[in-house]
Amino acid sequence: MNNSKQMLRAMVIPMTITMLMLLVGCNSSVPAESMNPSSNSSSTPTSTLPQTPSQIPNSTQNGVTKTFTYGGLKLEVTNVYEVRSESMIDDGGNPWEYSVFVCYPGASVTVLTTDMSDANITADGKSHANWGVLLASGGRKDIVDDMNSFDVTPEILGIYNLESSIYVLKLEMYKNDN
Repeated sequence: MNNSKQMLRAMVIPMTITMLMLLVGCNSSVPAESMNPSSNSSSTPTSTLPQTPSQIPNSTQNGVTKTFTYGGLKLEVTNVYEVRSESMIDDGGNPWEYSVFVCYPGASVTVLTTDMSDANITADGKSHANWGVLLASGGRKDIVDDMNSFDVTPEILGIYNLESSIYVLKLEMYKNDN
């Protein structure tokens, strides 16, 4: 009898730890670079301007204004130095690619279209944010209707999908290596 209780305990403890690890991973509120939302050709990150600057500017020059569109989300980012893409592999081994905007100091983001949830299909009958601004502190700001423009600072890490917790746009500050 004692032997079976010990075996049961030995099995329950690892199973409990595994379950907790899975639950913590599922409830993460920050982008996990190991998750991938469903692929949708209309949701490909895009930019309206060339991907790299034609010359190497110094930090006192102003960058260009870029429009970022992903699904129904549309943002305008000012003072952008360059745009590049980064990629990762999700848990299923699928590649995921997202845009990175490198911005000069003084850059700002204006939300043109929020892509909030449909109030007709929510339990409370209200629209909810689908997108968030990830902060270096671990917090977030939801992207909602009538949202004010916000400055790109080292505290702002990027834009991510609140449901899948994955980046669609990463924001970085320009660093002059000279």
